[in-house]
Amino acid sequence: MLLVALLAGLLVFIITAPPWEPRRVFARRVEAMFSLETTRRLAELKPGSLEYKLAAAGLALKPASFRLVAAAIGVGGAILVWPFLPGVPAIAIGAVAFYVPFAWLDDRVRSRGKAIDRLLPLAMSRITAGILAGGSVSEVLLQVAESLSAEGANPLSPELETTAKESMSGNRMVALQRLADRSPSVSLSNLAYLLSSYTEVGGSMYAENLAEAGTRIQEILSARGRAQAKAADAMLTARIIPAALLLVLAYLSRDPLMRAALFAFPVQVVVGGTIALMAAGYLVMRSMVQEAV
Repeated sequence: MLLVALLAGLLVFIITAPPWEPRRVFARRVEAMFSLETTRRLAELKPGSLEYKLAAAGLALKPASFRLVAAAIGVGGAILVWPFLPGVPAIAIGAVAFYVPFAWLDDRVRSRGKAIDRLLPLAMSRITAGILAGGSVSEVLLQVAESLSAEGANPLSPELETTAKESMSGNRMVALQRLADRSPSVSLSNLAYLLSSYTEVGGSMYAENLAEAGTRIQEILSARGRAQAKAADAMLTARIIPAALLLVLAYLSRDPLMRAALFAFPVQVVVGGTIALMAAGYLVMRSMVQEAV
């Protein structure tokens, strides 16, 4: 039972800890995530679909292949613990393991919007300066995209470049609306609407609004950073409680009667239900924290 507790603890760590990747693999994935080709492909996909999430995460996998990988992880997790904790608990652990890849994928998609938010104040200041200098929206967006790309791979540059080229080859209002619709960042969508208003009405008033919006976004990001620091304490508690319960289970399993009881079906149902509730509670708390910050 000590091995079972260690395996369960490993499962909790896999769920709660950020995924580790070799530096080269991470660099290639980031480059694929933030490429112009990926951005154009995302514009053609339905937001929220599994195919969209895989493309946004920079994974060259089909939805069916990803589901197969997740199913293999789930079955593998169940098989791994079955000899030590058969029945309902093993199935519950397998179900949690099956969900882990989808949770990881959602985190990668969400990180795209957060990366855009971090760059947006700088981009908005450059856009405002370009518009006040007399440049057209399309030309300014393209120049800002090129300047940001020169500083490193990022998800904002291809979004701005795609919008700029669509504006030059078609209807500018439609291009800005497409940017607002596909954007993973609410702040970037608001920028698209401001630029759309400037295109329609013109004048220095909207250029000043862009500068004010950049200041507000910076304030929002600062507040978000403070909220993330506070949320980290709550998430630490969410990790400690399951770990403490697993340690108690490992200690109690030293008793022969307790070890035998763990193989009884009613006890298996209780243990399996506890595992499922702990996993569900953690994921709900994690989702609430992510939505809040």
